[in-house]
Amino acid sequence: MQAHFSRLMRDRSGNFGIMTAIMLPVLLGVAGMAMDVTHALDEKNRMQGFADAATLAAASAMADKGTMTAQEAEALAMNAYITQSTAADADETAEQKAAKAAKEAELRKDTQFAATTTTSSHTAASYDVRMTSSYNIPMNGLSAVLGFKTLRVTIESKAASAREGNALSMYLALDESGSMAWDTSTVDPLNPTKQEPYNCNPNWWEICYRTVPNYISKMASLKAAAAVMFGELDKADPQGELIRVGADSYDDKTKKEQSIQWGTSYVKTYVNKLPEPPDGGTDASGAIANAFNALKKANATEKTAHDGKKNTSFERFIVLMTDGEMTGNSASWNKTLDEKVRGICDQAKADKDAGGNPIKIYSIAFMAPQKGKELLEYCSSGKDDYYYEPNNMTQLVQSFGEIARKAAKTGTRLTN
Repeated sequence: MQAHFSRLMRDRSGNFGIMTAIMLPVLLGVAGMAMDVTHALDEKNRMQGFADAATLAAASAMADKGTMTAQEAEALAMNAYITQSTAADADETAEQKAAKAAKEAELRKDTQFAATTTTSSHTAASYDVRMTSSYNIPMNGLSAVLGFKTLRVTIESKAASAREGNALSMYLALDESGSMAWDTSTVDPLNPTKQEPYNCNPNWWEICYRTVPNYISKMASLKAAAAVMFGELDKADPQGELIRVGADSYDDKTKKEQSIQWGTSYVKTYVNKLPEPPDGGTDASGAIANAFNALKKANATEKTAHDGKKNTSFERFIVLMTDGEMTGNSASWNKTLDEKVRGICDQAKADKDAGGNPIKIYSIAFMAPQKGKELLEYCSSGKDDYYYEPNNMTQLVQSFGEIARKAAKTGTRLTN
């Protein structure tokens, strides 16, 4: 008996089978882990792309809008991230949709976005959006052999953008002719109606009153639009060291100009004092000439002013606005005046500074007739980027605001 037992203990012929039986679950678990780790890395890279896109979108939106709050930016980023991460397929079953809804709720709970805004003198505003997100990736059955059911993954992303101040000198040439007293199609939201007198007796003159819509005039629209422009310029240059603005208005005569000054305070007062109701014909030649003379290279005033603020370079802009055509003091289009304005615009666009940059002209044909549109399109520095044709107050306000943002902002920097 003892001899048989000794031989059994020395026999190794069945060890492989025994060891295989013992190690098989471990080997399967390791194989499962390898597959799960590969899947987790792919999934993390996919989610990282969604996170980067979300933070970049929010930072860019903050710079483009300029007035977006941190809460709005964070909500925008969160929705962009969640929408991409849990996008549903058209042929998903109800169970799959329910599972994705649960995943979305879990993802929202474990994702945090933080948006901040910083201002300084020569960078009007910089925006920073950061996020962290953690979520569980289910593991396959093989990994469960080793006791792992989910793999926790965390991703981070950050993006920054800057709304940069751009050194510039700008001159506004604004129409205050009689047609600027006409109504737009926009009703005054504060006083939507007014009383209008009319002759209510066909047999003799008798005045009665009726309630009619109270439309905002073109002149009031211009003042509102200019206020939006000045607000945008102030945001881009909070310290008054980058932007200089002047203005001149005209009917059939050129009015006294507001010389170019730092900031917008002087030109704000000038525009707010434009007459209501305005009158007279239309001749922009004097105002556009004053704009050109103030900005042309041969006039060293602007360069000297910017040099004093250590602005090594600056851009020059004219904003030409009219609601009519060149008539002088008559009611008919005047070809001579039209050609005179075109000639001055040509001179301005050909006037290049030391860096080879010409004066750029933004033109706004506000509810203007065809001859007025043709003139202002010609005067612009390019139809696509510099010519505007607003047909109502809302579009006019948008036009002035966009011009300010284009002129005062060199671009948005995004880093990740």
